[in-house]
Amino acid sequence: MVEKFKFELEALSVAELTALRDAAEAKRLEKLDEAKNAVLAEAKEKLAQLGLSFENVWPGRAPSAPERRHRKDAGTQLAVRFRGPNGEEWSGRGRLPRWLHAMEAGGRNREEFRI
Repeated sequence: MVEKFKFELEALSVAELTALRDAAEAKRLEKLDEAKNAVLAEAKEKLAQLGLSFENVWPGRAPSAPERRHRKDAGTQLAVRFRGPNGEEWSGRGRLPRWLHAMEAGGRNREEFRI
């Protein structure tokens, strides 16, 4: 399939290569969207023939379902809730830090480090 397109890539400038890449990606996304819509339409048609709807078969997965809600405080600095013996800090969210994991493995209680 690559041989179908005979580009002399070495002759193109950086700007031309970038434009080519962007145009190819835009076309790829367009074709992908068309294919997705075609498959979805076909699936909906077959479900309708069976007397079913997309929502009945895949509850909560309707293509028009709203996206996940994002936290209001996403991206903001959280208050420190735990402080380690060497000044390490942890807000209590996300992955357990190594220093606290090591302390708990050594028999210490997490509440000892709560501020």
